[in-house]
Amino acid sequence: MKKLLLALSVIATIAQGCEQIEKKDGIGNENGKSIVRFCLDDSSVNGGSASTKMTGASDEEALNNVEFIIFDDSGEYVTSLLTNGATAEMEIYEGSYTAAAIVNMGQSHAGENFSYGSVDEISVPLEDNSKGNLIMYAEKSFTIDESGADVNMEARRNVAKIAVGTIKNEMKDPVFQKQAFEIQRIFVSNVSGLSDLRGENSPTVWYNKNGLWEDETDDIKSLLEDDNIDRTIALHGEYSQEHYYYVYPNDIADDSYDALWSPRFTRLVIEAALDGKTCYYPIPFGNIEANHSYIINNLTITKPGTDNPWERIDGEMCNFTITVVDWEKGLTTDKII
Repeated sequence: MKKLLLALSVIATIAQGCEQIEKKDGIGNENGKSIVRFCLDDSSVNGGSASTKMTGASDEEALNNVEFIIFDDSGEYVTSLLTNGATAEMEIYEGSYTAAAIVNMGQSHAGENFSYGSVDEISVPLEDNSKGNLIMYAEKSFTIDESGADVNMEARRNVAKIAVGTIKNEMKDPVFQKQAFEIQRIFVSNVSGLSDLRGENSPTVWYNKNGLWEDETDDIKSLLEDDNIDRTIALHGEYSQEHYYYVYPNDIADDSYDALWSPRFTRLVIEAALDGKTCYYPIPFGNIEANHSYIINNLTITKPGTDNPWERIDGEMCNFTITVVDWEKGLTTDKII
């Protein structure tokens, strides 16, 4: 039997440096075990070198608890361990295995009847995520031989992030230039409410359909909405405040603008008041993927919005190329509507 060291890191973590892995040569016992020591840099967890929330905050990378699960090469359960950190040590026999890591769910799923296929049966409601406790998943195949093994795993969040930075008032019509323009609320609509651990399933449950709350809980709303903003923006002025929202992937192929609900693109919606009349600026995002960020740095408002949050506004389509490498380097754009 050999001792296996599992180390977990978030896929978008910037700082990875740490003390070198140390193996004690020549140390063993009657069971033929080898001792492996590992240190993982936890600055991203404890905030040591964390950047802002728009580019990867410490709370978006937090590894609060991890369930490590080991399967053999036929997919059968071998052993597991729930930890309060990013590393674990286990003793297993030589052979080929797959390690799975379920992050920030705070409970054990594995057991005698749990198999590799059981991982795909775990569904995670969106509200199980929270700021500072995002659900993640990692998986890696490995082989352990007589020298033991160290397995480094990269965790991916199963949420995506939609964010807006600065909103500018650049009304073109002289009539609207004289009218008071106020940001009242910002939210995301048509959001998938249930995901598998890999973040690969199509939406089956929807939250804030067409921008209208139904029976969603406060926990759900806290992920999807900022209300009572009430910020007036003068002509040629701006409101600079980062607003970001965690959503599940949405692979719906065809969008819709009908008042009668049907599956459609997820939208970032700015609710404003122009001369006291409420209007909306909905911005659709197609093909949202897990662990990706979709960021509008500068949103420039040039005209009144729509009467309802599900309606189309001319020029609202995000006609830009999306190139995503990791959480930090996702879509970043400016937009004029």
